[in-house]
Amino acid sequence: MFAKKKSAEKDKKAAEKVKEEEKENCNCYADSRTKKACPPVRNVTHPLRYYEFTQEEMKALEECDKESFYQRCLPFSTIFATVTYAAIRYGTLKKNIHFGAVPKLMFAVFLGYVCGRISYLSHCDEKLRQLPDKTGKLGALMRQYHAEKFPPPPKK
Repeated sequence: MFAKKKSAEKDKKAAEKVKEEEKENCNCYADSRTKKACPPVRNVTHPLRYYEFTQEEMKALEECDKESFYQRCLPFSTIFATVTYAAIRYGTLKKNIHFGAVPKLMFAVFLGYVCGRISYLSHCDEKLRQLPDKTGKLGALMRQYHAEKFPPPPKK
């Protein structure tokens, strides 16, 4: 009987300890460190998180990728690298002591690539918004987003 009483006390202490840990360890940075002070956990998922693209959508995305590379990235990178090389050649920019002109030229090419991709985003956006509803829901989702962000001007 005495042993049962001790084990019951141990169980009671263990349960209190677990409750105290739950109360103290709420995994947030609230000053009070209680579950009441912690913000609620929101389960926010992106609408396209588990979306599988259709063949037409994949084709449009691949076309955007190719077109942006050949029509914007390649020309911008070439122009930026040429201007950078000319600036190094005429003394406006200095060569690196150890690596020469290569780091500046590589940065110019990378900058041209990024600028080319960014400058072509609006064209890809327009192309994806023109996809019909029967091909998938990407076009409809992009049209909805565009309508919310850029509503038509009010009529007079």
